[in-house]
Amino acid sequence: MIKRRKHSVPSLNTTSTADISFMLLTFFLVTSSMDVDRGLVRQLPPLDKEEQTDRTKDVAKENTLAFRITAQNKVILNDEPIAATDVRRRIADFVRLRGAQHLIIVDADPASDYNTYFNLENEIVAAYAEVRNAEAKRRFHRDYASCTEEERKKVRDIYPQHLSETYNTAEPTSQADTKKGGTAE
Repeated sequence: MIKRRKHSVPSLNTTSTADISFMLLTFFLVTSSMDVDRGLVRQLPPLDKEEQTDRTKDVAKENTLAFRITAQNKVILNDEPIAATDVRRRIADFVRLRGAQHLIIVDADPASDYNTYFNLENEIVAAYAEVRNAEAKRRFHRDYASCTEEERKKVRDIYPQHLSETYNTAEPTSQADTKKGGTAE
């Protein structure tokens, strides 16, 4: 009979493979960015039919503050350009003057930059925070953040956040959107 020889299979050293895998994992964790979503925290009103009919009412023009963001990322307040540094002060003064009987309208052109919209929204939120903080200090002698929930509700009832947003603008965004009239001959 023929004698068979046993061949031994060489073993692989997996220590270096594990080290390399760990180093690659560490490299990708360190170099990859953990993107944090930017956005606006908003709580929408409840979808109650009775409450919804109460909310839809006409607001007098003198009680509205209308912002428009153009396709060129310019902020227009009541048909006049406004500097970014003046937005917060104008909103705060308006809300203080009108109390609960106000409406802030934001009309953003679809071609406008999100950062312009985001900055305007931040200024609106900051203006409300400023007004509410001043009212809390006047009434309760402490910051709005330090007030109890009941005290905060009282301040929010005095200065509620009334904001209306639209994304259609009357201003054409491109030459294709403008209608050209013909000449009469």
